[in-house]
Amino acid sequence: MPTAIRSFWIVLAAFAGLEAMAQSPPRKLLIVDIDDLGLELLQATPTPHLDSLASQGRYYPRFYTSPMCTPTRALFQLGARGSRPEVRCTGNVSQGNSYRLPTTPFTPLATRVRAAGRTAMKIGKWHLSPNDALLHPNALGWLPYAGAQGNLNPWGGTWFNYPENINGTLHWVSNTYLTTRETNLGIRAVLDGYDLISLSYHAPPQPFHNPPPSLHTFSLPLVGERRQAQAALQAVDTELARLTPLALALGYTVIIYSDNGLAGTLGGLKGTVYEGGVRTMLWAIGPGVLPGVDNSLIEVVDLYATVLEILGVSQGPMDGPDSESFAPLLQGAGSPPLVVVAQRGGPSGVDPHTQNHLWRAWPEKTATSSLSIRMSCVPGCLIFGMTRKSRQTSCSPAPSPPRRLWPMAC
Repeated sequence: MPTAIRSFWIVLAAFAGLEAMAQSPPRKLLIVDIDDLGLELLQATPTPHLDSLASQGRYYPRFYTSPMCTPTRALFQLGARGSRPEVRCTGNVSQGNSYRLPTTPFTPLATRVRAAGRTAMKIGKWHLSPNDALLHPNALGWLPYAGAQGNLNPWGGTWFNYPENINGTLHWVSNTYLTTRETNLGIRAVLDGYDLISLSYHAPPQPFHNPPPSLHTFSLPLVGERRQAQAALQAVDTELARLTPLALALGYTVIIYSDNGLAGTLGGLKGTVYEGGVRTMLWAIGPGVLPGVDNSLIEVVDLYATVLEILGVSQGPMDGPDSESFAPLLQGAGSPPLVVVAQRGGPSGVDPHTQNHLWRAWPEKTATSSLSIRMSCVPGCLIFGMTRKSRQTSCSPAPSPPRRLWPMAC
């Protein structure tokens, strides 16, 4: 081929590549988690915006988490089971607990994203370290971080007057409803174009409160804690209706989920490995997401690998060692996992291998925990007896839970 013709085709191919890049900009992600939103509260509360996301996007009604806040957040951050000795997170961080989610040996999600040249911002509830560990979110790669770090109660603050940590500097915010403040920060992050935005709402659970009347449709006064929780959930729904359309218009893929089941004070089973404690829901919408209801089993630990795949970031052996991407499922492809695992142990920081734990498994995802456990599916059965010494499992009839809203998926 003459040199001139060959050069022409090379230049043409280069222009074609540039055009393809212009048509397919790098993917961006907005990940939102709602605190303690059990299926019971969702089903009992009008949430028109979340309903629209379920109908226009992809909805997963069988999304599994840990039964408590801190372990679920750790699974998202590290993509590693809390039962691993390196993680030691199968229970909550609480007042007086010095536990900090470790930054090694496993690569935190935001650290991996930033190492690939992308940007990552964290907003809202952290709950992975004591409140005075102001730089801990930054140490896990989130630059910037802005939010009320822990629970409002007992660590201080109210829904309208609370301490906010911005990259290690603490200040107080007054006369601004926290859900609104967190949404405003999310809108700013979207407008600033961060590649990965993780927004963790404090609402709707305790401390129970009266949200601004403009954000919900319930009649005043709000009588009872359950009605207050419903109003707080509606407030989240109203604020999300400001945030998610903007994110979608700017090309973001949006994923929203609940971190665990409904609190026991509202009749839920948070803190247990029954379905009312660990079965929640996930919404996904945006580029590359096929609309529809998907009954596949997915779990929170797999968000780590899913985020990396959507952002086009490679996953190394220390990057989310227990995490497998469900990105193909978002497109209606791939195979669902075989087993999902729920773990519940002592306070954060305690090596779970020194204690006995209750385990429950749902068929459809291979266990990738360091314990190499064997899973079985027997209705009404708890899998338990994990110890470092024996690494065995035994299965006995489980006591009847206070209530079970959904059958085991055997």
